[in-house]
Formats: sequence, structure tokens, C-alpha cells
Amino acid sequence: MTYVIVIVVLLVLSLLLTLDGSWMNVLQRVRNNLVFADRNKAYGAYELRTDYNRRLGLALVCGVAFFAVVIGAPYLINKLGSSVEKEEAVKIVDVNLDNYQEQPEEPPPPPEVIPPPQPQIETVQFVAVEAADEPVNEPPPTQADLTETTAGETTQEGERIDAPPPPPPVEEETYDLAAVQEQPDFPGGMAQMYAYLKKTTKYPDMEFEAGIQGKVYVEFVVDKDGSVEEVKVKRGVSPGLDKEALRAVQSMPKWSPGKMNGKAVKCRFTIPVDFKLQ
Repeated sequence: MTYVIVIVVLLVLSLLLTLDGSWMNVLQRVRNNLVFADRNKAYGAYELRTDYNRRLGLALVCGVAFFAVVIGAPYLINKLGSSVEKEEAVKIVDVNLDNYQEQPEEPPPPPEVIPPPQPQIETVQFVAVEAADEPVNEPPPTQADLTETTAGETTQEGERIDAPPPPPPVEEETYDLAAVQEQPDFPGGMAQMYAYLKKTTKYPDMEFEAGIQGKVYVEFVVDKDGSVEEVKVKRGVSPGLDKEALRAVQSMPKWSPGKMNGKAVKCRFTIPVDFKLQ
């Protein structure tokens, strides 16, 4: 701003000097003709004085044009550049995970156990023998009949079986980690398990660009044969990180199963999968 004021002041002084019509103004044409009458017109001072107004006007025009270019060019570039940046700007949302608390999930209701249909068993009605005067239309079953079928309250047709139907299958119990005598173990130990997860997990692009990081807690069951089943997220961070953590845990090799009294049992396990930006 200081340079602009100085330039304006110099221009104003030059214009006032040009418009000065007194004898003391060395630029007056009458004075120049008297001073350089029939002599020294080839001298440079005469030419400078006579052409001063023309050169001053040209310099003024050039200075104003240069000043307009210097001042206006950054303004135009800023305007054009801001419009392009607004179109290409990517909105980045800051995610605060310090106070993140996942609402506890209600446990699903236990599945309804529907017993398999029981086959109809052939029975013979067993009637107590009582003394009576009326004739008996249907005699009671003999001992031979009872050995070939089953006694019951009514007589009905059905399958002849030698033993009662088998009971419905009982769902095997899944133990918590602290309840088993021998805990499940990853091949090579827990340090190898975390090294495997670190090597297997890949950072999702969206979370990487947004700077989202944290620990995803994953729950799973180590079956009796050591396979990893029933994998689910207990406490997540974001959809991308949760999905990648589930994929990495599901890809783990078979574990050494947990044991109770020397017998392999199902065991529930929970581990953190850490996503950290380097």
C-alpha cells in the first residue's frame, strides 16, 4: 500500500509540473525557445524538455497498465483457483473415538428346539380282569400278545419297536476362556497369532484417507477340532475396520482346542485387532 501512495504522489507532482505556466517552469515551450534560440538545439537538454510531456503521458499510461496487471493478476488467479479447489475439495470429517461406547447387544433368544416326530407305536389295550356275570365280547390280550407288542391304554396300529425312540440331540456347551482347564492355543503361541493378524490385515482405503484408527474387539469360538467359528464383532470402530478384522480372524488356521478333563470342548475367545496408522 505504501508503494501505491508513493507512485500516486509522484504522478500528481508530475502533472502539476506540466500544468505550471509560470516562467520558473523549465518545461514551458516559450522559455525553451528563448533559451535555445538559434543555438544549442542539438543539445540533449532541448529535446528532453520539448518531449517531456509526451514521454510523461506515455510513462503514465504504461505505469497504470503495469500496476493494473500486477494487482489484478493475483486476484484473477485466486478467483479461478478457488473455484477449482472448491470442486476438487474432499470433505474430511474428524472422528473422535475417545468417548465411543458401543451399546451392548441384547443376546438373541435361544432357538426353539422342535423334537423330531415320534413314530406311532403298535399297542394293545391292557384291561384288568374282573369277575362279572356279563359275557365278554373281546377277551383280554394274552401273554403272547404282550411279548410281541406293547401294552397301552388303547389298541392302535403302528410300528413294532424293541426300544424307545432316541432322545433329541443335546446342544454342546460352549465354555468361557476362564472356565476351561486347558485353554485354546494358536500355533506357535499368542505372539504368533498377533503377528499373523498384523501381516494379514489390510488397511481399508476410506479409513486410511480419513485417518481413522483403533482396536476392533472380535469374539469367536474355537471348536473341538480347533477350527474358528461364530466370529462376530464385540466392539467396533468403523464399518471398514470391523469388516477387515472379521475377515482376518476368519482366515486364521486351526487352533489347539481347549480341554476339560482331557476332553476337547468348545471355547469362547475375545481378542483385539489393532489398526494403527504409521
